[in-house]
Formats: sequence, structure tokens, C-alpha cells
Amino acid sequence: MNYNDFIAVLPLIILAMTGLAVMMWDAFEKVPSRSPLLLTVVGGMGAIVAAVANLTAAPVIAFGGLFFSNTYTGFFTIIFSAAAVLSALLSEQFLKEREMIIGEYCALILFSVCGMVMMASGANLIVTFLGLETMSIAFYVLAGIFRKEESSNEASLKYFLLGSFATGFFLYGIALVYGTTGTMNLAEIRTIMLGLAPKPAATYSSLLLTLGMLFIIVGLAFKVSAFPFHQWAPDVYEGSPTVVAGFMSTAGKTAAFSSFILLFPYALLPTAAVHLGSEKIQIVLAILAACSMLYGNIVAVSQTRIKRMLAYSSIAHAGYMLLGVSALNENGITGVAIYSAVYILMQISAFGIVSVLEKSDGNGFELEDYVGLSKRRPWLAFLLAIIMLSLAGIPPFAGFFGKYYLFLAAINAGMVWLAIVGVVSSIIASYFYLRVIVLMYFRQANDQVEVSVPEKINTSFVAIAFAVAALLVLGIYPSLLINTIGYLFR
Repeated sequence: MNYNDFIAVLPLIILAMTGLAVMMWDAFEKVPSRSPLLLTVVGGMGAIVAAVANLTAAPVIAFGGLFFSNTYTGFFTIIFSAAAVLSALLSEQFLKEREMIIGEYCALILFSVCGMVMMASGANLIVTFLGLETMSIAFYVLAGIFRKEESSNEASLKYFLLGSFATGFFLYGIALVYGTTGTMNLAEIRTIMLGLAPKPAATYSSLLLTLGMLFIIVGLAFKVSAFPFHQWAPDVYEGSPTVVAGFMSTAGKTAAFSSFILLFPYALLPTAAVHLGSEKIQIVLAILAACSMLYGNIVAVSQTRIKRMLAYSSIAHAGYMLLGVSALNENGITGVAIYSAVYILMQISAFGIVSVLEKSDGNGFELEDYVGLSKRRPWLAFLLAIIMLSLAGIPPFAGFFGKYYLFLAAINAGMVWLAIVGVVSSIIASYFYLRVIVLMYFRQANDQVEVSVPEKINTSFVAIAFAVAALLVLGIYPSLLINTIGYLFR
């Protein structure tokens, strides 16, 4: 170990130390306060600053081949940390109203982000696995943090049981990859798969290696809630606290996709790979993408509760990003990175608005509750309308450009059919996203007088407004993201 190793993983160190500080502060604090939230915001911003500094530094592999530090890892660290900051800001009023333990919540958010950073920067399969479990364990607890609510307990238990099962597949896949390649180092696996290492020819056509890849896909597909490994997502998202569901469905999904890219387009299936099963694996990824896009959007159309609608739509968004992974090219990697940043802004702010409008008795999730919202809460309705348009992929919002780069990657990879499926799925999605806008602006409830409520300028409103403003800016100037993102390990 040397000084440069610690600089390379400085964002991870900052997040971990902040998590420990929040946990200790909460333990010794006599009167609950907002200090843990402030510490979380400061720690998240500190990690962003450290990651930005690493963006311009020379790429390194730290701690003897365990951690990558380059443009790719720096970019994902920034969006994970930004998600933590947004979640903290969105959660203040929500936590106060429900008398939740703020310190416990914030510590779990920070530790989950530590796992995400490990997944995005892991240069060794063991580090990737440790990051996955660190994130998952924090999520299991966050899902059930409403201890007195049966739905929250059920969500946590279901997530834990199914997540543990998926982890077994992932770990067994790692074991098979190690058994056939003889290494867990991603750079060395890449060299072997490109045929640049003295390995027996049998390695490149090994059935065990193909099975290992399939098991890894199963493990990660569960984490991103891709079809048919999505069964847990609607129930877990609906039963979890709204702010937690927003964080899990965005940052957690993006973390899994950062590992997807490292494991497949970079290590196991790089361009010109000599593994004879690479085309079959690519087809499997493409089929998962197509099924996820179609299933998620079609089922979301029939939902009458907004959290379940957003949960099923998140399955479709996983399909969009899988489309980029299955392309196995530079455009696919760039598209996934761009869409990850945009998706976090869209989805986390959508759940944030739902949490603001949620009633203290746990009601307010029916789509009918949004009828006439433009009269009662005009500013929130306006912000939600922009989010819905961006989720639908309508220009000039950032969601359009995210999908554009993913579809372009599929076309460049020769999978025009997959791009067509993506376009058709987006058309279907437009129906239920625009339906929310219609309910808010073009319908009026018959049994109530629509009275405008002055909007309170609190941290939740500021965070939502910031996210929506970012969607507008990135939609008009997508080059701000494109210029930041280079090819893997630039």
C-alpha cells in the first residue's frame, strides 16, 4: 500500500468514515436532531469532490489489483454520492412526520453507497461480491425500517429471502469463472478472453465458463429487477418507506449495472473475445432486455397505485439499460452511464414527490388522489409533469437523450430488432406517464373544492426542484454528460 492507493479510493474512505461518524453521533446524541442528515449531505458532497478530482487523474489500479480508479469509477461514484445527498434532503420532513430514527437511516444510506462504490470500482470479483453484499444488507434493513408496519416487515423479509437466493447464484457464477480462468482479477480475465494469455483452447469454449456467466447474469438481473427476476420489486417498493423505495430503485439498480459493464463488456465479453459462447450470452442479455421493457411497461398500464406503477416502470428501465449492456460496445457503455445519471434524477425525484404527497396515515398512493393536483399543489404538479415527460423519453428532457444513446448502441451492434422493441415499449410507457399529467391538469375531483396550498420551501422541495432543473439542463445540453463520460478506462 502507498499514498496513491488511498487517494484512489478516497471517496470510499470519506463515505465509510461519514457513515461511522453518523452512527456514533446518533448513539451519543441525547436529543434527536437533523445533524445526521447534515453529516450525510457533507459526506456525500465530500465524496463527490474527491471523485471529481480522480476524474482528471491518471487511471490506476489500487491495492495490488483490487480497485480501479479512472473516469468510469469516478463518474459512477459521483452519481451514487449525489443520490445519497438527494435522498437525505428528500427524507427530512418524511422522517420527522413518522418519527423515524434519522441517524440509523442515514448510516444505512451511507454504508449502502460504500457497497455501490465498491461494485463500480472493483477490479477483482471478490471486491465486487463484497460491495454487492454491503449494499444488499443495508437495503434489507432499510426496507423494513418501519418496524411497526406489517407491510414494511413483509417487504424486508421478501427482499432478504429472494436476495439471498440470488446471491448464491452470483457467488456460484464467480466460482465457475475462477475455476475456468484461474483468476479473479478482471484485467487478467479480459486478457484471457481476448486470447492474449497462454491458456488452453478449451478455456474459450468451456461449458463451465458459459454457465458461470449465466449464473452471474441471474444474480445481477435480480438486483436490477429484470424480467423474469422481478417478482420482488413491486411488493418491496410498495411496502418500503417511499424515500427508501426511491433510493433502492435508482442507486441500487445503477450500482448493479456498473458491475454488469465491468463484468461483461469489459472482462468476460470484450470486443473480439475468443470465447465461443459469447454470442449466446449476448442473445440472453438481449432477450432479458426485450422482455423487461415489454413486461414492465405493459403491466404498468393497468396499475392504479402510483408506487406500483413506478415499480413496474423501473423493470422497464432496467430493460433499457440491459439493452446497452447487451450491445457490448462503446456506445452501449456510454449509453448506460448517461441513462444511469438521468434515471437517478428522474426516479428519485418522482418518489420524492410521492413522499411529499403521502398522507400521514399511509394513504395517498392511488392515482385518483392526483386528480386536480395542479389546483391544489401547482408547483409540485408542474415538477411531477416534467418528471413524467422525461421518464416517457419526450424531448427536450434528459430522458430522451438517455434512450437515444441506448437505442443507437443496439443499432450499431446489429440488433435493430431490439431497438425497435425499445421504441415500441417507450410508446406504451407514454400512456401511463401522460395519464398522470392528464389526471393532474385535465380532471377535477367532484367531491372536493380545489384550493391552492402555498408550497413550503423546505429541503424536499429544493431537492426535487434541483433534480428537475438538472433534467432540463441535461436535456438541452446533453454534451455536459457526454464530454464527462469517456470510454471504459479512458
